[in-house]
Amino acid sequence: MIQKDNQRTLADQLFHPEKQNTKTAAFLTRMESVIDWGPLVKIIAGLDQTGTKKGGRPRHHPMLMVKSLFLQHFYGLSAPQLEEQLNDRLSFQHFVGLSLGNKAPDFTSFWKFKDELAKAGLTDRLFEEVNRQLSGKGFFVRKGSIIDATMVESTNRTIKKKKQQSQSVQQNPQYDSDARSTKKGNRYYFGYKGHIGMDAESKLINKRIFSPANHHDSRYTEQLADLKAKALFGDKGYADDRIKKMAREFGWFYGIQDKAYRNNPLSGSQKKRNRKFSRVRAAVEHPFAWMKTQSKALKASARSQIKNALIFDFSCMCWNLKQAGVLLARDP
Repeated sequence: MIQKDNQRTLADQLFHPEKQNTKTAAFLTRMESVIDWGPLVKIIAGLDQTGTKKGGRPRHHPMLMVKSLFLQHFYGLSAPQLEEQLNDRLSFQHFVGLSLGNKAPDFTSFWKFKDELAKAGLTDRLFEEVNRQLSGKGFFVRKGSIIDATMVESTNRTIKKKKQQSQSVQQNPQYDSDARSTKKGNRYYFGYKGHIGMDAESKLINKRIFSPANHHDSRYTEQLADLKAKALFGDKGYADDRIKKMAREFGWFYGIQDKAYRNNPLSGSQKKRNRKFSRVRAAVEHPFAWMKTQSKALKASARSQIKNALIFDFSCMCWNLKQAGVLLARDP
């Protein structure tokens, strides 16, 4: 059962997480105020088919479910771990609105909920709503945009190229038929890439794309760039004379690092320029490092692109909320 603040039982008030004085309780209390969660609940309301011709058993409260998924990706929890932590930790229970004495949904409910979200394609709307609210509060500075991509390796078996489109692979749930192989440096990867466009000063992610690993980074340059920022930074993988020309025409600052070519090495001034821009571009590694160590989102454990993309999307949203909390504490 989920309850509003004015409906808490005496036990809820006595064991309120704010009385615990823990970092987790303080963090989740801050997350409550960063955005209004109501609009996110409205977005997923359409998933509830009870009371319609389709029918179905009564759903868990949508506020509880959507906040639980954010908790899962704030702390890199599996669905069984999420269920256990919700039943065990008072700070988690208060954040999602679960009253003492009530059990959390079982982990299969979270699996099914995520599957429905992925199939309905609602994470795009959730991401846009989170950013709309953060933008409305002035968190996005938009003085510059940094673009980058990271590997999201699949934990499933590598599939040979000849077999990827075969019927036996496409219909076998044990294979991830959407993942692809690519080579980076001297190493081969199998899985996906997570691409982001980040606000340079606030470090908030304003755009994200999830693609098979064999898609080149530069394929998504224009989609990731923030046209309002008027400055674009990225590593040499995004070097493109067409984009450079476009930047000059529209008055952007072109901060993409120069790339050396065969029989055409970089000049001393180009190397100096690259070192200068690398200090700006390095900020984009911060959200990726958090996703890897905290959110644990840079391993593709699901067996389809849309399900793995959902995990990446939620990690991007969680990073933005966490970072907005940092900015709010720095300048309340």
